[in-house]
Amino acid sequence: MKVDLSPEVTFLLMACSVELPAEKRDKITRFVSHQAVNWNRLYALAERHRLKPFLYHSLRQIGTVPDSFLAALKQDCQVTTTDNLLKLHQYHSVAMLLADNGIDHIPLKGIYLAEHVYPDSGLRISGDIDLLVRPTDVFATIDLLQKHQYHLSEKQDLQWRQGEERILSDLFEVSLFKPFFNDSQFDIDMHWQIMGFNQHYALFDLAYVQAQPAFEAERKIVLLATHHGVNNIWQQIYYINDLYFTLIKADVNWSWLLQELSRYGFTEVFLAGLYWCQQIWDLPLPPPVQELVASPSIRSLAETYAKHWETETPSEFSYLIVKQLTLLLKAQTSVGDQLKTCATFLSSRVFRYSIFRIGKRLIYVPKELGFITIFIRAIQSLFRFLPGRR
Repeated sequence: MKVDLSPEVTFLLMACSVELPAEKRDKITRFVSHQAVNWNRLYALAERHRLKPFLYHSLRQIGTVPDSFLAALKQDCQVTTTDNLLKLHQYHSVAMLLADNGIDHIPLKGIYLAEHVYPDSGLRISGDIDLLVRPTDVFATIDLLQKHQYHLSEKQDLQWRQGEERILSDLFEVSLFKPFFNDSQFDIDMHWQIMGFNQHYALFDLAYVQAQPAFEAERKIVLLATHHGVNNIWQQIYYINDLYFTLIKADVNWSWLLQELSRYGFTEVFLAGLYWCQQIWDLPLPPPVQELVASPSIRSLAETYAKHWETETPSEFSYLIVKQLTLLLKAQTSVGDQLKTCATFLSSRVFRYSIFRIGKRLIYVPKELGFITIFIRAIQSLFRFLPGRR
């Protein structure tokens, strides 16, 4: 790889391994001996990229690591394992509750991948419990969860009180939380549509995933590439690991998958993810796909994504929105797709609902009046770019 990565990020990429063969163990040992690794920065980046389990799994097999560093990783991994078990148990309780009430759903991202895709669920640090339900089941699901100690936040409760039609028009997900112990809680992100880039560009729902059972695995990969690559610009290394373990677990119809991604202009973003799957994990690919991944344009795009791995925190808010636009534009291969990207970006920034806090009160402005609030939102976004606001 030609991208200029720091010793700490390079170390993290080398540590991504399930089985550490002697050759790779020797390579890591030599790397530690010859590189000035900043252990504090390595620890912080391992947390930022959710790679502490992989780092501990690899480093405990070599003898040139500070004992205190290894001990801290071990403790963190024990916490992760316990946390994952609790979340998996809670998800299964919720899944049973939904099934008993005739509500169809599928789990998404972390909790699903940890249980069904990763070789050891403790290797995948999970955050929220993500569910995808049908739009027609949104309100029944929220009512059901509220009856079982889940709550909406103040902001989400305000949106909820706008009524069913407004909720389904303005939102694509809601977040609920359930207090657990002391200050801890279980968080559920309930989706009824998955947004691709923005709401005017592409939307995916449960019907999309289940439309063709023979291609359900491929459709889930489209959602993964959309969330991790398009919406979150591959900015955390665990996104690449998610893609790798998903691909090796599935019997992928590559021709169908690439054609489907092409429908949305997401092919190059996906191929950039494949590039890093190969660099980190030596992912085997069919010759036609390998030829695409090996092209200079895909390598350049992949290295652009990797530059975001060095920052202390992932990009959020206005920073992420600007980078989404910039990178998706770079990934387009036709003028038509570039125009669509720009047009939907502009329309989605104008016609959208807003919530403003005035004193202690939250004010809801519907998306039909979004053009009135665009200047306020623009100023807020610019304010985030000021020095010291990151």
